[in-house]
Amino acid sequence: MIFVFRIMLLIMLFSCLATPGLAVQSGNSAVAVSQETLQQHVAELIKNPANTALREKIIMLALTMDPAPTVPENVERNLARGTALIRTAAGAGEYKQAIVEFEAAANNAPWLAMAYIKLAVAHEKVGFYTEAIQNFKFYLMAAPEAKNAREVKNKVDELEADIEGLKAGKNSVVPASPAAVPVPDKAPAVAGKTALAIEPEKRQSAIKMQPAENISRIPVEQKSKAPSFIGNWYFKDTVRGEELTIQAFGIRKDANGDIVPTAPMRPADYVPTIRAFDIFDSTMKVEIHWRLSSVVGYWKIETYKLTLSRDGTKLTGSYSEKSVGGRNIDLDRTLFRK
Repeated sequence: MIFVFRIMLLIMLFSCLATPGLAVQSGNSAVAVSQETLQQHVAELIKNPANTALREKIIMLALTMDPAPTVPENVERNLARGTALIRTAAGAGEYKQAIVEFEAAANNAPWLAMAYIKLAVAHEKVGFYTEAIQNFKFYLMAAPEAKNAREVKNKVDELEADIEGLKAGKNSVVPASPAAVPVPDKAPAVAGKTALAIEPEKRQSAIKMQPAENISRIPVEQKSKAPSFIGNWYFKDTVRGEELTIQAFGIRKDANGDIVPTAPMRPADYVPTIRAFDIFDSTMKVEIHWRLSSVVGYWKIETYKLTLSRDGTKLTGSYSEKSVGGRNIDLDRTLFRK
């Protein structure tokens, strides 16, 4: 009986001694599985960078890993190159080159918060507000305890309001301020890597407006053949749940009887110039250039290409917008006369 008891005691003792080893082995196995899964997801994301759901999945997986994933050396190089481009940027072209570097960093290390905030700031510089918003959100997801989280959330709200204003034709957006979003002085140290110093941003240089074009008019002798475009033309848009009626432009007869365009009413700070106006049969084109009297170097170009309806009550077609910093917007738009 005593012999059996001693055997059972020895078995229990060996079991207790073996359990920690098994736990360590199990933990190492779990880490290995996480690393392998992460590598597989990253490889898939590189093939399809637009897969937002996969990117978010990678970020959430990395947050559960201890230790955190190691930042590849090529990612550090991308961040350093992008930072250097931002520091010396003199126009939209250099900012777009920086975007390429930061996108490469964000695709090869999708869990790295610093890649997203630098990419978001670069996107805002060139007026890619939708992309900036998305990357600011990725930053907040990858760094849930970031000290500048409140400022980043405020910036997202501001950019969303700017986009709504652009869609409503309010023309209220001005170039981004370099200090609008605080960027951490250093990236978080990851897996033994040296934290990267973040260089200060440099103010974007002003871009000069393109030279004026001659305005084409409809001669008096062709007036009788032209459809009736005369009147003030408007469109409707919903901003923050409120439907607004916004003037696009006007068309009138001048003292010589020619049909000419007039710029829409906007705040006094905005100075419009009609640079192109053409009518052929039932189609028309209007190009309006804007500048801000309070912002040196700011410009924006609105282009309407529209067709008059058979009953003369509507103009339907395309609207495009280009502005300082490289922002491009293309919309379908329907105008009505008042």
